[in-house]
Amino acid sequence: TVHWQTHTVFNQPIPLNNSNLYLSDGALCEAVTREGAGWDSDFLASIGQQLGTAESLELGRLANVNPPELLRYDAQGRHLDDVRFPPAWHLLMQALCTNRVHNLAWEEDARS
Repeated sequence: TVHWQTHTVFNQPIPLNNSNLYLSDGALCEAVTREGAGWDSDFLASIGQQLGTAESLELGRLANVNPPELLRYDAQGRHLDDVRFPPAWHLLMQALCTNRVHNLAWEEDARS
């Protein structure tokens, strides 16, 4: 069997896998410090580590390839307007809410 090699792929980034998404983003770290939120760097690094796990990245991929589905009517034609989200979406949102990411900007104890 002849295997054809047309070219070498060299311009692709290394796949993210078990990396810290906060600490590996130099521009984000610099912006957090510049804008006066460096006091929360440890928390951001913790979230970055959680979101950079292979499991979280796979949940993100699954959520992207399985978008929410709008169900307008049931099988009998009754109006529903129900939106169904994939399980991966719920798991990611649960993790973000547990870590208060969804409302950080409105927390009373957030430093200014």
